[in-house]
Amino acid sequence: MDAVSEIKSRLNIEDVISQYVQLKRAGRNFKGLSPFTNEKTPSFIVSPEKQIWHDFSSGKGGDAFSFVMEVEGLDFKGALELLARQAGVDLEQYSGQQNDGRSHLKSRVLEALQLAAKFYQKQLTANNTALKYLIKDRNFSKKTLLTWEIGYAPNVGHALTDFLAKAHRLGNSIQTAYFEAA
Repeated sequence: MDAVSEIKSRLNIEDVISQYVQLKRAGRNFKGLSPFTNEKTPSFIVSPEKQIWHDFSSGKGGDAFSFVMEVEGLDFKGALELLARQAGVDLEQYSGQQNDGRSHLKSRVLEALQLAAKFYQKQLTANNTALKYLIKDRNFSKKTLLTWEIGYAPNVGHALTDFLAKAHRLGNSIQTAYFEAA
């Protein structure tokens, strides 16, 4: 179980939201006044069964995390930390488990993205028409092209995937794989 699931299993959405909105039972759901608009008739609904909320006056909705993010002005990480404290969940115990696999995957994805950027840049230098268009017609400097890593996608839908597959088969670092696979 991940941290988000653990927090959701320990906290009821109506308990979280009732810290900010006065809720009254309305059948299976709870109703209250919108914390986002100045309304006089309750149009804010919380469904404990589905663990979601919806504010009909503002059109906003979501789960406990999105509510805390919206009300407190937090990003997801901030909402996660706040709700973890309320639920008594130690986030440290989850950081090691997930980060091992994800950090490896993340580094591989970043490596592929860097390699793709280099591939497209190389394609731009090989295509005089595209390069001339950017420099002469669009007035881009060579420095701008390098700084923003602007590239050119060849009119072959599988050029990048072929290139990345070849680079992967070579199993080298980005720098050497680029020059060997190109």
